[in-house]
Amino acid sequence: MASIHKRKNSWRVTIRRRGQYLSATFDTRTEAVTWAVEAEAQIIKGADASGVSKELQVAVEGEPATVALRRYANEVSTRKRGVRWEQIRIEAMIRNDDVFKKPIVAISGADIAEWRDRRLRKVSPSTVNRELCLLSAIFSFAMRECRMGLTSNPCAMVTKPKKPRPRSQRISRDERERIIAKLGWDGKSEPQTPQQWVAFAFYFALETAMRRGEILSLSWANIFFDERYAHLAKTKNGEERDVPLSKAAIALLNIIVEKPLDEVIVPVKPGYFSALFQKAKREAGLDHIRFHDSRREAATTMAPKLSNVLELAAITGHRSLQMLQIYYKPKASDLAARLDA
Repeated sequence: MASIHKRKNSWRVTIRRRGQYLSATFDTRTEAVTWAVEAEAQIIKGADASGVSKELQVAVEGEPATVALRRYANEVSTRKRGVRWEQIRIEAMIRNDDVFKKPIVAISGADIAEWRDRRLRKVSPSTVNRELCLLSAIFSFAMRECRMGLTSNPCAMVTKPKKPRPRSQRISRDERERIIAKLGWDGKSEPQTPQQWVAFAFYFALETAMRRGEILSLSWANIFFDERYAHLAKTKNGEERDVPLSKAAIALLNIIVEKPLDEVIVPVKPGYFSALFQKAKREAGLDHIRFHDSRREAATTMAPKLSNVLELAAITGHRSLQMLQIYYKPKASDLAARLDA
């Protein structure tokens, strides 16, 4: 059945029949209706794209979804803090997923559902959800900005995988020392090698609850020793944040000799940083540990020292109590001891 919609100064026709998806744009509604009747009649007779009019052949071909994916990567992703992850993921979609080589107007909710199920056999539900959100943004971009003839977002027709339980992994003192040992740092002298800088950043994260990206973007100009805080101009949620520095965090920073203010504190690129940490934890027999678990450990350690949950949220930068609860994981025995205090 043909569907006809007005789009600004033109009329858009879409037809789904017998496994074919056809579309075309006309200046007037009369032209659109005439074309729709002719196209449907030819499809009913069994004609494919080679047996119908030239206009219909063009509509069948259309622009592939890869055009929208690349435009999004170049025009939208570059304005985000997560540009590296998005561009890597988009390139992988273009390279590995044939569904995105189809004309974008021919991609249906069923196509995306099949893609989702294929991805779930390879990666976690959380990863698939993040990729679905990225795809949805790309299809919306194609609809609103690219004028590629897309009339609906196929991702809106797909059920997202059920979210797994949030991680509750904490990091014991023994575990952190084993990872630090594999990175070759003594915890007292100024780091010299990239591995030692990773170890330094790991300890700093355990003292501040800062994210890896926040630490790697931190320069000496952002450190205020007298007032004992670090200023983060950009964070994951887009807002500025001042992070208080404990005596232990200040002591870590004082290990390093004076540097130019515009120099970053940890001189290691994000990709290399991750590879070094992954290697160290595997060699330590702690493959279940993630760098981000340091944020949970730090938040849980800080909580008993603060007056209320709002102070903890001010340090970690969480906007909601629900998200903060994912990171604050006290032991029941510790809470029992506080009841008797």
